Amino acid sequence: MQENITPEQGRHSLTQNSGTAPVSFVWIIAAVRRDCPTVKAIIHHIAAATEREARRTLAKDHVCFFAGRLRQGVSHA
Repeated sequence: MQENITPEQGRHSLTQNSGTAPVSFVWIIAAVRRDCPTVKAIIHHIAAATEREARRTLAKDHVCFFAGRLRQGVSHA
């Protein structure tokens, strides 16, 4: 059975370290408060360059589950 584990540097764009402008994302993270007696996940939208940075903002008080990411500053015709 293969485990899906986020690499230490977090999920990120392949162009992030290519010399172009930094890429930022809105990370969608489902999180459950650690002190909540019922398991009720809340969806959080966090702007950050990496998944790790986004999770760090919630990790103290929440158990986090990755849900997705949206790239900022992109327009589609």
